[in-house]
Amino acid sequence: IEARVFEILDCRERHSEKTMAELYDPDLSPSDLIIAHENLDEIVDACYRKRPFEDDSERLQSLFEMYEEMIMVENK
Repeated sequence: IEARVFEILDCRERHSEKTMAELYDPDLSPSDLIIAHENLDEIVDACYRKRPFEDDSERLQSLFEMYEEMIMVENK
């Protein structure tokens, strides 16, 4: 995970002329930064389950379900 975070930081540095808004604008984001984030997502997703999430919506749904389970355990 740490290596992938540094990959993202390196990409941002290579594109230091861009603002954060430009770096993360869907129409302006550099392809190497997108790939770096996808690489990080893949590793983090693997911490939660074996198969990758289809999209951010599925990822969020899974995280909220885990949160609900955690709250139920704490309230027992």
